[in-house]
Amino acid sequence: MSHSLENYKESIVLSYQYAFRLLLHLKNVIAASKQIPAEDGLMKEVYRDSIVKKYEILEDQLWKLLSKIFKASGLELHSPRACYRQAFKEGWIEHIDIWNDMLSSHANSACQCSLIDEFDSLNKEIARQIERDGIVIYEK
Repeated sequence: MSHSLENYKESIVLSYQYAFRLLLHLKNVIAASKQIPAEDGLMKEVYRDSIVKKYEILEDQLWKLLSKIFKASGLELHSPRACYRQAFKEGWIEHIDIWNDMLSSHANSACQCSLIDEFDSLNKEIARQIERDGIVIYEK
C-alpha cells in the first residue's frame, strides 16, 4: 500500500461505506415506491421526490469518493466527468455513455434506472480496489 493511500485510508473507507448505504437506501425506496397504489398520487410524488434526492446525493458522494481514491494514487481530478472518465480508463465503469448521459441530462428517470445498476457495479469495483490495497472496508 502506498504511503499516500495510507493518508486517505480512513476518508476513503468512510466515504465508501456512506455511498454503499446510500445505494441500499435508494434501492429500498425504489422497491417500496412500486408497492404504492396508482391512485395514491400524493404518496407516489413523495416517493418520487425521495428517489430523486437520494439519487442526487449518491451521485455527488460517488464522484467525490472516486476523486479521493484517485488523489491517493497521485491524480488530482476535480469534476464528476474527469472522475468517471478515469474510472472508465481503469476498467471500473463499463458503459461510459450512460455516465455521460447522466451528466448531460442530470438524471432523468430513464437515466436513473440504468445508473442504479451502474452505481452498484462501480461500488463493487471500488470495494475490490480498496481491498486490493489492503484496506478493510467493514470490520467483521
